[in-house]
Amino acid sequence: MIDQLPPVLPHSIDAEQQLLGAVLLSADALDCVEDLVTADDFYEPLHRFLFAQFIRGKTEGRRITLGLAQALLAEEVRDADIGGLTVSQYLARLAAEATTIINAPDFARLIAEYADRRRLADVASSLTAATKSSDSGPAMLATDCIEQLDAIAARYSAGHVAPVSAAVASERSVERMQSAMANTGKVTGVTTGVRLLDEQLNGWQRGNFIILAGRPGMGKSGLIISSARQSAERGTNVLLFSLEMTAEDVTDRMLADAVYRSRAPIPYCDIGRGRLTDVQADRVRVAQKDFRRLSIKIDPQGGLSAAQIAARARKHKHLLERQGRTLDLVIVDHLHIMRASNRYAGNRVAEVTEISSALKALAKELNAPVFALAQLSRQVENRDDKRPTMADLRDSGSLEQDADAILFVYREGYYLQQTAGDDASERLAQVRRKVEVHIAKQRGGPTGRIDLFFDVASNALRSEPPYDLTERGHG
Repeated sequence: MIDQLPPVLPHSIDAEQQLLGAVLLSADALDCVEDLVTADDFYEPLHRFLFAQFIRGKTEGRRITLGLAQALLAEEVRDADIGGLTVSQYLARLAAEATTIINAPDFARLIAEYADRRRLADVASSLTAATKSSDSGPAMLATDCIEQLDAIAARYSAGHVAPVSAAVASERSVERMQSAMANTGKVTGVTTGVRLLDEQLNGWQRGNFIILAGRPGMGKSGLIISSARQSAERGTNVLLFSLEMTAEDVTDRMLADAVYRSRAPIPYCDIGRGRLTDVQADRVRVAQKDFRRLSIKIDPQGGLSAAQIAARARKHKHLLERQGRTLDLVIVDHLHIMRASNRYAGNRVAEVTEISSALKALAKELNAPVFALAQLSRQVENRDDKRPTMADLRDSGSLEQDADAILFVYREGYYLQQTAGDDASERLAQVRRKVEVHIAKQRGGPTGRIDLFFDVASNALRSEPPYDLTERGHG
């Protein structure tokens, strides 16, 4: 027999009864609420069991009826005294007090909200008890709570991904098509800041999870940092999670990029070390003043989990929305040093799969491009042609599956610098400031290769070499 819970925490037995009654009277009611409430959301154990059986019955193709419900409950509560009623009498009462199909979603949301309030109370109670023990440190306790609270917060932050009919979705498709036709030559996504990338990708698309992968030394961080700066100069609101570099390391690169001149470059490492002439320092100071109008927030906290990144991204999104702006681009540098939850501890493939799925879901929730850098496996180094392929993605096939777009970055000059010989030196002179961006996957767009100008030392990414020495230039 199912044990009864004392009515202590927030709940509504009436709402649960009316919702279950609606399902008993019409299978359509279950279709309306199954995405809004789960069996675990019900407070009364009998109701929890009954709703779970309804979902199971629907999955198995069975029609939900009073007879089926009575059969499902017969073994579970054979001898139960349900408020002085038999199983048959109780089910009849549920049907008699049923709400309408139209109101069923409201009751489902109420049940889910009460459930989340109980979960919040459980988190608080668990935290209070754990703080009295010395088994876990404050950081671990806080992290565990954040992950639990994030799961609740996510439930209320995904309104924009609610199911829509084909009719409504097709109307949006036509509106997008007409907007694109009226703005020929303009990207419909968030600008990359680099012309050739925009032309091939149509910008970073909202709701997309994008991966930029490459071996160490290929310039992954440099490429996305330059792209983010140039995109922000065009009005984009950027949130950059720099799990590896400090905020100052990131802005050193941005400043070197901003002041770039082909015949008078300033390496970003010289900015950090103060190895500049007075003229160079003045150029950097002038560029820094322009940064005051750039909407780029850098979060340099290392070791963040997917839940922590999601919570911080939501907070920044809400802040921007209060100012009448939107969150346009989220960057994570990089995916493989994100901290996984304890759920799959020790199973690296499962950990990366969990992180990848979380970032994919976050992109849809925020309705913004979520851009993650990723490492490639060492097997690239064992080939003569070191240009990466999908098979080189590290740790999990879920990266290839989850990503809406996958870009690989490759610099031939990096490998030529390690090769002796006149032939290599001659070729190096041709390619040392060139980076290849291979679009290996793009939903709704072409794949292919883009060759870009990239001065690694100055972190300057352009569509072509900047010849005008009087301007900083853009892609």
